[in-house]
Amino acid sequence: MKNTRLVSLILLIILSAVGCRKNEPVYQIVRRTEIKIGVLLALTGTGYSSGQCLESSLELARKDIQEYYESIGIKLSVILVTADTKTDTAEALVQLKRFHDQGIRLVIGPYSSGEVHAIKSYAGAHDMLIVSPSSVAVSLAIPGDNVFRFVSSDVIQGEAMNKFLVTDKIKVIVPLIRDDLWGTDLLDATRKNFIESGGQVTEPVKFNPALVDFTSVLTLVEARVSAELILHNPEEVAVYMLSFSEGDKILREAKKYPGLNNVSWYGGSAFAQNASVLNDSNAALFASSHGLPCPVFGLDDAAKDKWIPLIDRIRSDIGRNPDVYAITGYDALWVGVRTYLSTGPTPDITMLKKVFASESGNFFGASGNTLLNENGDRAYGNYDFWSVRNDKTGYAWKLVAKYNSVTGVLTRLAE
Repeated sequence: MKNTRLVSLILLIILSAVGCRKNEPVYQIVRRTEIKIGVLLALTGTGYSSGQCLESSLELARKDIQEYYESIGIKLSVILVTADTKTDTAEALVQLKRFHDQGIRLVIGPYSSGEVHAIKSYAGAHDMLIVSPSSVAVSLAIPGDNVFRFVSSDVIQGEAMNKFLVTDKIKVIVPLIRDDLWGTDLLDATRKNFIESGGQVTEPVKFNPALVDFTSVLTLVEARVSAELILHNPEEVAVYMLSFSEGDKILREAKKYPGLNNVSWYGGSAFAQNASVLNDSNAALFASSHGLPCPVFGLDDAAKDKWIPLIDRIRSDIGRNPDVYAITGYDALWVGVRTYLSTGPTPDITMLKKVFASESGNFFGASGNTLLNENGDRAYGNYDFWSVRNDKTGYAWKLVAKYNSVTGVLTRLAE
């Protein structure tokens, strides 16, 4: 018994010393060496492109975490229990309940704001902590709930898109959006800023996320664009498309409509760096010839030495550049593990949330400073604009502009 106490005391001293180095937490004595975290991924459905990237980055994070802690004398087994939400709100809830039955308390994911909305009540009632690397809907920015988000809300994306539209001297936008929480919230944010800047926004054309044939939808968008072209020059009118991967089908079909071919297009964060459009030559051609700048949460230049090699590793694994949510997800797993090491084996939900927020504020990862605000969302958020371009290697997403949310300055990049 005395030997056990002596070993525990020595372990506490060692771990406390480790906590003083490299900004590590001062750990509790954790007899458990296994940390189990749930992962809700959109491996199929319209969010599959991001899900594939995140699956790769989380596995890299798991290996990196274990190797790092082993190097400082702490042997861990980080277990990721992964489930496919199919980018479906009902399926996300089904899988979260299965996680609960397995005793999982902390979950990374899901991908979309609609999925987060669908599971947040259950998570709150069952003391589960949700950490989404990608949800951005403004209406989910709620203080005190059990949802943390490693990106900023779409309030800033609305500001960034407005700045781009105004700079391009667009006077009226015709929205074409997913009929879901994310599409509605983001349109509201952009519309507010654009109208305050003197712009006009037509009644949005909404589509069911499960829609396969976009003929009727595009016919309606064509009618609204044509009506605006009677009043404005083509360079003053734009289509504002808020879609997931179904955007490639929309772009492929849009070329058949004269009015839609005659104006510029702009996109949203869920389509930025999406792999599907690059695999469809017709969709890629339309995107590259109609602008389609898509803003998405931007990586911190101060963390380049972290995210550049990480992007290279993910690219080597999946054969293409990952989206930004792969990087925020990588950091989310690090913070989740640090949280468990700091709380001990059985923290209550209040302690789990408190320590997770604290660890986020003390962590500087591949995506930069992960400090959270009072709503549990990323406190700081600049935006990068990506567009499809054609070069010697074929179609690819290229960084075309950067928006600084602190200064409100949009900087175009040389292409």
